[in-house]
Amino acid sequence: MRKTLFTIISLGGIVLAMPASADEQTVSMSIEKMTCALCPITVRKAMQRVDGVEEVEVDFDSKKAVVTFDDKKTTADAVAKASTDAGYPATPDAR
Repeated sequence: MRKTLFTIISLGGIVLAMPASADEQTVSMSIEKMTCALCPITVRKAMQRVDGVEEVEVDFDSKKAVVTFDDKKTTADAVAKASTDAGYPATPDAR
């Protein structure tokens, strides 16, 4: 019993130490033409429609978006294009 419990605890530690997703990327983007409090909602929804996007946070005051996505399913440029197509040109910030 002790050996089994030790094995379970040890494996649990290994699982917790592994990253959530090796393919996950987070990028910051500059967003243009946001003029009202509703604009960030439109930008967020457009970006979230891109397959592979996991999380989007848009800040009206700084005119920035922070996007987390699976880089095996999409790219930062594809996410930026979704915002641009919705009327709010987006540009990934330099790293």
